[in-house]
Amino acid sequence: REKMSSTPFTLKFPLSTAPAWKDIEPVPQDDGQEPLVPISYSPHFVEVMDYFRAILRKKEYSERALALTEEVIQVNPANYTGWLFRRECLMMLKSDLKKELEFISKVAKHSSKNYQLWHHRRVIVNEIGECGEELDATAKALLGDPKNYHVWAHRQWVLQKFSLFKGEIKYVESLLRVDIRNNSAWNQRFFVVKNTSGFNKEIQNREVKFTFEALEKAPNNISPWNYLRGLMAQNGFDVDAVKRLAAAILKKDPKCAECLSFLIDIALRYPTIPSLRTAAKICNDLKTNLCQIREKYWEYQEQKVRSKLQALQASN
Repeated sequence: REKMSSTPFTLKFPLSTAPAWKDIEPVPQDDGQEPLVPISYSPHFVEVMDYFRAILRKKEYSERALALTEEVIQVNPANYTGWLFRRECLMMLKSDLKKELEFISKVAKHSSKNYQLWHHRRVIVNEIGECGEELDATAKALLGDPKNYHVWAHRQWVLQKFSLFKGEIKYVESLLRVDIRNNSAWNQRFFVVKNTSGFNKEIQNREVKFTFEALEKAPNNISPWNYLRGLMAQNGFDVDAVKRLAAAILKKDPKCAECLSFLIDIALRYPTIPSLRTAAKICNDLKTNLCQIREKYWEYQEQKVRSKLQALQASN
């Protein structure tokens, strides 16, 4: 059979009968003399990889080698060597790298959680030297999988590389409107603020307001509480204001475990004797009543709280 590729070269299978490959001696996989559990590869997979090993051994950078890497990636999209050798071929042949992005997008449709693919895309975009449609490409990928780490990592690289942060907060907010529990979008918001305005007083007030508005909708959503923990680590964090807002959450939902857990963390970071005493009581309530499934964790937190409380009392 023939298989059209993204290169001018057309692969004809089986390769063993194709005139274009008659000069190549396939290199079989070496599993040793007595493999314990040999993998039952398909005949097509075996042939593709045997010819690929032969091309690698020759270090042949040609159109047929480039076409073969496409088939290598089709039979195993996570093949690191296949992607690496493909890049080397592309550079040596001075191929159209924008066309390569089309090939990558095609593979991403059925293999988006693939580090090798997104690393390859980053290298190609970096070589092209312009962002092109990378933000659109990542947005499309995130539609199908909003928490795909590899896509988010590539998007963050594009934002930094080409200074494209303008409008990213609005994009993140659009994702959070769809799913307020999207922890990846919360992480992206923190990344954008950190790399643009930073967390000055005005920005912190804005972010605290935004976060508590989200918590009004879903108080046991851990993502915004973790976002607040990130804000808490910044200079100028308004502890009293945040505690008042957290108290308002508890007034509506006294058993909100995530809010109570956050108050423990505030007490540990900004310790006072009264706040630590309250935190110790919260730990006990969580482990014995409100969230028994995490009993060991609350015991661990309580140990930290009581240790800090003893230190404070001794110093006074």
